[in-house]
Amino acid sequence: MNEASFEGIYAALRNPSGAASRAASRSAGGFSRAIEQILSNRTMRELAAQDEGLARQLTGEILGFVNTAAGRMRIAENPFEKEEKLFYEFEKTGKDDFEEAWEELSVFLRQTYDAAVLDPEFYYGEFHAEDIRFESVKEHFLESWRRLLFSKRTNWELEFIDEQRKFFCKILYEQIERLKELEEILEPLTGELGRLWDMSRGRWRKINLDALRKYARLFKKDSSLQALADMLGRASQAEKEYKEEIFAETLIRPAWKTDHAGKAGIAGIHESDDLSSILPSEIALFAGEETQAIFYKKFAEKKLQTFEYKSTLPDCEKQKTLKKRVKEKEEKKGPFIICVDTSGSMQGAPETVAKTLCFAILKMAVSTGRQCLVISFSDGIKTLNLTDTKNELDKIAGFFSMSFYGGTDPVPAMKEALAMLETRNYSKADIVMVSDFVMPPLDARTRRRVRAAKKRKTKFHSIVIGKSGNTNAMRDFDNTWVYDVNNPGSALSPEAAALQAAAYKTAPPGQQHLPPL
Repeated sequence: MNEASFEGIYAALRNPSGAASRAASRSAGGFSRAIEQILSNRTMRELAAQDEGLARQLTGEILGFVNTAAGRMRIAENPFEKEEKLFYEFEKTGKDDFEEAWEELSVFLRQTYDAAVLDPEFYYGEFHAEDIRFESVKEHFLESWRRLLFSKRTNWELEFIDEQRKFFCKILYEQIERLKELEEILEPLTGELGRLWDMSRGRWRKINLDALRKYARLFKKDSSLQALADMLGRASQAEKEYKEEIFAETLIRPAWKTDHAGKAGIAGIHESDDLSSILPSEIALFAGEETQAIFYKKFAEKKLQTFEYKSTLPDCEKQKTLKKRVKEKEEKKGPFIICVDTSGSMQGAPETVAKTLCFAILKMAVSTGRQCLVISFSDGIKTLNLTDTKNELDKIAGFFSMSFYGGTDPVPAMKEALAMLETRNYSKADIVMVSDFVMPPLDARTRRRVRAAKKRKTKFHSIVIGKSGNTNAMRDFDNTWVYDVNNPGSALSPEAAALQAAAYKTAPPGQQHLPPL
């Protein structure tokens, strides 16, 4: 979104209309100035200029400020209430009631205004001058007083609006800066900031961006985790499907087109009534008096002997045929369900790797618009929609700042993942388990459900952190990646991991550990 369109969205703010203008009609100048000051924030302008959704959200926020501030000003204590009451009472005062009204009013005016600004004694003398009409003096006096009162009231309103603006900007700019920080942490969210904005300000202050910032730095440093996240993205693509379609193929060939109206050449003799092409013998019939009747008869019957002409022009002819072809259906990457082991055995380096990988998957899922559900498990399970950043950003940050503890039971997490496959959003999801696999294998019933899901084209991936995993717990997965925490950058591809898996099967009981990488 360019600067011009950004300005266009805020045009209404500079000239408030509708509810905003009705609420602030008396102080439109003050609100216009406040809006200009609010919009001067460079960071806000940069973010709004690149995201139209955010610009519209900010427009609503600022219009809300105008309405709220105007409402507060209406119900605020009026410091000029007594003076306004005296002004309107004197406005109704006639000549007969002047002396009584002026006695109280003159005391107030001397206490309120310097004589150089508004002199009651001067006007008292003018009111009693014989050569000046009472109503003329009253009109002049009220106009001078009205200007002074209006100026005081306007200055008070400007100060009130400015105080409201400072309070509003303190919260607004704090949220803007945190949004800018979030944009830098989650780069794919550039262009998606509008949908994050309508979180309550209280929740924004509670979000621990330090945890997200930490794993953003770790992710940038570890190229193997970046590569692993990319492999997961490719592995999660739906299998290619094809469809047959019928299409028309048009063949164009050169040809000659006959133009019978043209006279480029004589094609023969035929009968007609075309006098311009008549044969000389027929003209002879017309020349004789005794044969003219025969000529007219043949002309009426279109049986005169005439030359037949034709010419040919270059042309083309189109020949259409229907054919069939097989076309690859457009692929759409499906959603993820990530089962993350948060047990005590994952503390330390495995926990860091697991969270960094989840951060990578979060960025990948958001950038491609894919659903991503995290199911954390130890003694129990917790679910978190990793891509619902609008509603669950605080929970997402909480996941990255939580500590791993407790025992390890993968069955509830896998059951929950399998149940999610029955829902609309995750019916075509792939399931990824991130763990050190220091855990028991799945029970027989859950394994049968896994096999049934595989028949429906669900892929199961395991990411093994460390070299102490239980091979029996890994056997139900289609692909296995191994990450050695002592050798960052050595994440194995599924093919290399398959060779390690073969080593598990041949190892003696009790010695089924991953061989060195």
